[in-house]
Amino acid sequence: MRNFYNIVKSNFILEGHKCDELKSVVQVTGDPWCSCGGLAPDGTLVSVGGFLDGIRTIRYYGGPACNGNNKCDWREYHGAMNEDRWYGTQVILPSGEFIVVGGRRAFSYEYIPKQEGQRPTKPYFFPFLYETSDIDENNLYPFVHLATDGNLFIFSNNRSLLLNPTTNKIVRTFPVLIGGSRNYPASGMSTILPINLATAENTNPVKAEVIVCGGNAPDAFFLAEQKKYYNPALNDYPIPKWEKEYMPSGRTMGDCLILPNGQLLFINGAQKGTAGWWDADAPNLTPVLYYPEKPIGQRFKELKPSQISRMYHSTSALLPSGKIWVAGSNTHDTYKDVDRFPTETRVEGFSPPYLDANFDQYRPIIDEVYSSKKLRYGHKFETLFRMQDANAQNDLVKNDIKVTMYFPPFTTHGFSMSQRLLVVKTRGIYKNMSGIFNIESLAPSNQLAPPGYYILYVVNRGVPSKGMWVQIE
Repeated sequence: MRNFYNIVKSNFILEGHKCDELKSVVQVTGDPWCSCGGLAPDGTLVSVGGFLDGIRTIRYYGGPACNGNNKCDWREYHGAMNEDRWYGTQVILPSGEFIVVGGRRAFSYEYIPKQEGQRPTKPYFFPFLYETSDIDENNLYPFVHLATDGNLFIFSNNRSLLLNPTTNKIVRTFPVLIGGSRNYPASGMSTILPINLATAENTNPVKAEVIVCGGNAPDAFFLAEQKKYYNPALNDYPIPKWEKEYMPSGRTMGDCLILPNGQLLFINGAQKGTAGWWDADAPNLTPVLYYPEKPIGQRFKELKPSQISRMYHSTSALLPSGKIWVAGSNTHDTYKDVDRFPTETRVEGFSPPYLDANFDQYRPIIDEVYSSKKLRYGHKFETLFRMQDANAQNDLVKNDIKVTMYFPPFTTHGFSMSQRLLVVKTRGIYKNMSGIFNIESLAPSNQLAPPGYYILYVVNRGVPSKGMWVQIE
C-alpha cells in the first residue's frame, strides 16, 4: 500500500493503493442501485431491493457461509420481496430480523426472517407513507430508528410517528416539523443520539432523542430538474420537541455519523439543490462537529474542509481506528470524468480532532487477547486496557473513562441505517499489578442493543482507543 499523503490545510488524507492480485471475483446479478442493507447478527451482509431486476431481490454476503471460503460469492434470491423496494429503508430489530420500510410507490413495510432464503410472509400496508408523499415524493429512504422500548420511530417528509413492530400498531404521532422536507430527494440527515446507559436512571424505557436536520423545500427537486434553479438547502436542526437550532451552513445529501466519543459528524453534501444527477450546486466541503451535551448555541464546530466535492451518491463510514472513510460522488447515469462535478473515484480518510497526535498520551490501548469479545445480554463482560503514556496512566480516574459500543450502519443517500452508539454501564474499574486496567461492564438488553457485531471503544476524556469487534449473542 502506498503511503498516505496530506491534502494541504485539511483534516482529510487521500488513500491510494493497488491490488497485487485478484484473489476472487464476486458479482451481483440483481441490480442493487439505490437498495438498502444491514449487518445481520451472524455478520452476514443482507441487502434488499434496488432497481429493475433487483427491485424485489434479497441478497446475502459473508457470514458463517463464507468462513474459510476464499471464493465466497453473493447469494441472491430474486423476487423474494412481496413489493418493489427501490429507495427503501432497512433496520435491524431486537429479534435480529430486519424490517424494510417504503420504497418508490411502495406504501408498505415487510419483515425479513432471520433464516436465509426465507421469504417475508406478507407486506403491511402503511398509509403514513402515502400521506407524506408530495410533488417530489420527499418520503423515500424514510428515517427509521429503533427506540429504547423496542418501538420504531419513523420520520417521513415532515411527519413522524412511533410504530410497534410486534403488533403493527401506531403507538403515537408527533407534531409536524415545519420548514421543509427532510427525506429523499430533499435528503436531510437523521440519527438517534447516543444512548447513555452509564448515567441513565433506573427507568424503562431509557430516554432516547432523535436528531433530524438539513433537507430542502418540498419543491426543490422539481425546481432543480425542470428549472435548473438550486434552492438553498435547509440549515435548521430541530431537537425532539421540534425546537429549532441552526447549523453553520445548509446541507443536503450529507451524512450524519456518530463518533466513538458521542459527538456527531456532519459531512459531505451540498448547500444548494437536492439529490439527483446535476440537481445540486455549491458543495459543502466543511465538516461540522456537533456536541449533544452542550447548551444550544454552543453545539456546532466547523472543521477544516476537504478539497473534493462529495455530491450525489457520496458516502462515509466510521472505521475501528476512529477515522472516517469518505468516498463517491456523482456517479451520473454514465461515468463522467469531465464535468463540473465529475464522477469521483478518489477515497479520503477524515481524521476527527480526537486523532490529533497531541492527544495520543490520553489514548487507551485495548488488550484484545484478554478482553471479552462474546457478550451475553444482562451478563457482565470485561475490557482490559492500558494507557500509552505512563503519566496519563497514573493520573487516570474512573470518571475519565467510558465504554462505548457502535453498531455499524449501512450508509447510503445520506442515511446510516441501524446506526446507534451506546455508552455502556460499567460496574467498576480496577488496576492490576502490571498496571493494566480492567473495566467490568454490563451487556444491555436487545431493545437497547440488537444482537450482532459492534465496535467497542474505551474513551478517555473524549479520546477513543482503537476499536475492538465484539458480538452480542
